[in-house]
Amino acid sequence: MGMAPFKIKLSETGTIKDIKKMIVRITGLPSCLNGQLVDFGGGNRGIIMGFDEEDVLALLLGDDTGVRLGQTVSGTSEPFTIPVGESLVGRMVDALGNPCDNRGEFVVEFNRPVFAPSPTIIERAPVNQFLYTGSKVIDALIPVGKGQRQLLMGDRMTGKTSIAVDAILNQKGRDMICIYCCIGKAVVNLQKVVGVLAERGALAYSIVVAATDSASAGEQYIVPFTAATIGELFMRRGRNVLVVFDDLTKHAWAYRQLSLLLERPPGREAYPGDIFYVQTQLMERAGKMNAKHGGGSMTFLGIADTLQGDLTGYIPSNLISICDGLVSLSATLFGEGMRPAIDFNLSLSIVGGRAQPPILRQLSGTLRRDYMHYTEVLRLSKLQSGLSKEAEGVLKRGRALLGVLQQAQSSPASLAEEVLLLYALREGLLDDLDAVQLGRFTHEIIISAKRSDVGLIEEVEAKSELTPQIEERLAAAIRLCLGEAAA
Repeated sequence: MGMAPFKIKLSETGTIKDIKKMIVRITGLPSCLNGQLVDFGGGNRGIIMGFDEEDVLALLLGDDTGVRLGQTVSGTSEPFTIPVGESLVGRMVDALGNPCDNRGEFVVEFNRPVFAPSPTIIERAPVNQFLYTGSKVIDALIPVGKGQRQLLMGDRMTGKTSIAVDAILNQKGRDMICIYCCIGKAVVNLQKVVGVLAERGALAYSIVVAATDSASAGEQYIVPFTAATIGELFMRRGRNVLVVFDDLTKHAWAYRQLSLLLERPPGREAYPGDIFYVQTQLMERAGKMNAKHGGGSMTFLGIADTLQGDLTGYIPSNLISICDGLVSLSATLFGEGMRPAIDFNLSLSIVGGRAQPPILRQLSGTLRRDYMHYTEVLRLSKLQSGLSKEAEGVLKRGRALLGVLQQAQSSPASLAEEVLLLYALREGLLDDLDAVQLGRFTHEIIISAKRSDVGLIEEVEAKSELTPQIEERLAAAIRLCLGEAAA
């Protein structure tokens, strides 16, 4: 019996020439590549971020304890990987894939490269499955498909995170893995989100990947790629995944810090030119896989900040061009009390309409037009005293529309509830209700419909089509609820 051959492992060595915060300049390592790991010894690792004529520049992962000038480092010829496994569900991990929820280690199945390429066109399929976000405005007017990249954009404190968290809450019982990726947010804000997810039972199908504002810029740069890598584990196994990036503006800030430390030339708003490439590389990893490659999907909801509603800023305009749609939130509408404060005129979805259930498509067909007609007549009504009957009718319909689309935080709506409300709105059954009656109706309609027509909710959810028979049953349930509300 022959002896097993020796396994020869080649490695290169270099010397630390300079340390500038988290960026280490190394001489040597002539054959290394971008994205490879560097071993500093003592458990410290780094990722190669770039080169110049003589030196290699590496990003130090973790703290700089034990890393000194003149120290010898070795190139590992390995890509940067994180541990992944099914047991990540219900856990919180940091940018390096280490658990940070004080619940011990999780079962690691294997290591997966963080900066993996996005799925090829041959592996992909068209987006044709609807993602129920639970937001009435989005599901009706800005539909999102599984595998889509949708951007939530608006000024600070306009409710972007609330919409994304509601989308996670609405996946309960839908066989969806949800990943909430915190990038550069305060610890207290992360705790609020995790608290809501835990309280509503959403952690049973969710994973939290976090790099708060106290984490290094390097970790804030890596963390969305880590979240996408974990999501790919499930997508490649045929599961549907929803990833929320909160938020990509702070990701761009972190990359700008790194780039300036790497001495790359600043461009517009001091961002390096390759910030567009970096975020495209991330967002391209979303998609719907074809049956041959498991049929799974990974949907991205990216959150980004604007300054005074300016969508033409460098990072906002970059992200808009990368994504398949935009949900624009308005500080003005938020101040007027509209919840969610979504500006219909600036919001759109490029591919989600193909995946939208026919029943929602039929009932929401005139909503955008009705809203624009309402805002125009409302503006004119402030300039003149007398209004025609037609104008009064438009204002009544507009007020009913806004009342129907109002939605409290952490209260996602089911498809049946959206259908009942949109049908009542389309038929003009809500136009003559005052604000109190309308509020009572929107709150009680789903409970009343379940009580009056036992199988209606299940049939609407299952068929997702507006047949004459379902129309009759919807009308009967709505009239009964209106009678109860009037009484």
